Amino acid sequence: MKSEVSSLADLGQWPSIEIGSHSVIRHAYENVLNACARLASFATGGPTTTDGPISEQQEILAVDDLVSFAIHARRLIENTASQSRFRQVTLRQSWKAPGKTIAITRVINVLVHHKKIKIVRDLFKLELLTRLSNVYEILERYATEEALKYNRTFSPIVLLGSEHNPTI
Repeated sequence: MKSEVSSLADLGQWPSIEIGSHSVIRHAYENVLNACARLASFATGGPTTTDGPISEQQEILAVDDLVSFAIHARRLIENTASQSRFRQVTLRQSWKAPGKTIAITRVINVLVHHKKIKIVRDLFKLELLTRLSNVYEILERYATEEALKYNRTFSPIVLLGSEHNPTI
């Protein structure tokens, strides 16, 4: 009698892992934690003093970490709790308007399905990106007063956009 092979795991006689199992949840959690730690380092470290390949690579890695965070966070949410519970978790969109928030699930979905991600850490890039003369007005909404007073760099502002979501 010939045995049927239904998957590559069966062929290799690898143990199967069920979605929602402890090992899948643990893996997603560890990847979310790694991405968050790397993003925290990026956000608090500041840009290099010269504009070149290192700064560029920092931003590329930050985008990778944002997407990795989003994919694994979504897996973690789907495997541990109901989506409606996480829709109640919100992020503040602006320093100046603490009441204006966005659901973390919306941010995660836009990150997963993004068409564009821009990271802005200095006034020059913000001016180039917005092409506006009122850059200081924009900064007042997002940056802390210390960043405005003492230097021309600030904690990163991440602008996201997808086909179905305007820039957030």
